[in-house]
Amino acid sequence: MLGVSSSVQPPAAPEDAMRVLVEASDSLSEVFCSLSQRALRGLLKDPELLRQVPTDTLQRFSRILLFRDPVNRFGIWLLAWPPGFRTSIHRHHCSCAFGIYQGQLDEVLYGIGPGGDTVIEVERFTRLAGFVGGAPREHGLVHEMLNVGTAPAVSVHVYAYQPDRYDDSVERSFVRPPLNATDD
Repeated sequence: MLGVSSSVQPPAAPEDAMRVLVEASDSLSEVFCSLSQRALRGLLKDPELLRQVPTDTLQRFSRILLFRDPVNRFGIWLLAWPPGFRTSIHRHHCSCAFGIYQGQLDEVLYGIGPGGDTVIEVERFTRLAGFVGGAPREHGLVHEMLNVGTAPAVSVHVYAYQPDRYDDSVERSFVRPPLNATDD
């Protein structure tokens, strides 16, 4: 017979057990992020994904909730990006995965500078339709997304946060670094 370790205490009540699980789901780890990316690969192949989305919505920046987990652990969002639109430089308070459904977006990755208040551009990528990426919360990803193209773009995102607790997935935004006057 297997014994139960005396150092591990069971939750006091079902409500406590649920609270522990829900709090853990806010940063669902690399496994959740990997599974989200796999699900996104399937969604990006769906030719009917935009069928229910009003055409005018795709001409301005829009966030449309496609699916909310019934117990509020995550949501799947469609984001429409008009030409020239960019996010703030930000870090998420949750795991996130994203895929490019239509068009292209640039993703700029940043490192946090000394003191934690400034950011430094580390890498820049052009993400084409079909690309899937993202990161678990634990990675501390700091990035911005922008549409530098001439056509609207559409992306699909899985955010592992409770929509009833947060307005969005951004934990912190950073000030854009000044342009270096000595660059040619």
